[in-house]
Amino acid sequence: MNPKLKRLIGGLLFILFLAFYVVVVIAISHGVLPGKSHGYQLLFMAIAGTIWVIPGAWIIKWLAK
Repeated sequence: MNPKLKRLIGGLLFILFLAFYVVVVIAISHGVLPGKSHGYQLLFMAIAGTIWVIPGAWIIKWLAK
């Protein structure tokens, strides 16, 4: 595969993944977090803010091949 095309596809895939992930996390947080303590909200956001790295790393690893 042409490296430029691969970078374009990988970049678009990464952006689409992040957009989808943000929408899902927001939907979950609006359903789960209202009325919860600030500690619980902080824990949820810390975990949700870290989990995206795993699939993001797979996309970046694919791009590096």
